[in-house]
Amino acid sequence: MTYNQNSADKFLDTIGQLSLLLKSENDILAGEARANQIKTLQEDKVKLTNSYEEQFKVIGSGEVLKKMDPELLHNIEAAVVSLNGLIEENANRLRARLDAGEHLFRIISEAAIDHQNKTSGYSKQGSSNRETRQAYHPPVSVGLNQEL
Repeated sequence: MTYNQNSADKFLDTIGQLSLLLKSENDILAGEARANQIKTLQEDKVKLTNSYEEQFKVIGSGEVLKKMDPELLHNIEAAVVSLNGLIEENANRLRARLDAGEHLFRIISEAAIDHQNKTSGYSKQGSSNRETRQAYHPPVSVGLNQEL
């Protein structure tokens, strides 16, 4: 790919599209909405990210930057800085969602283990751990499956 004005315009357009997509994803992650809404954005995110990386390699080369109009170069730099901020915010929000899911699962699994230890099985002496008049407590099964 060689540089020309159309390449710079295409690069700015790709940055704009990727920025809008990341803003949408960040809004979903910041809100109370279910994170599975992000799945619909992933295919476009991958395509735009790949396109951005390819174009960045060409435009980021020293020779191309020397030939570029200073105003256009300033616009590209500002767009890249803005995009990097959105990428950092996105990474932080994704990490927070994943950490929250892991924390929730850990709490649930610990509660299930506590429940199971108190209500089922036999002691070392071979007698039931339950009192005869204790209410029935069914086994606890827990699962959590939400992908980001």
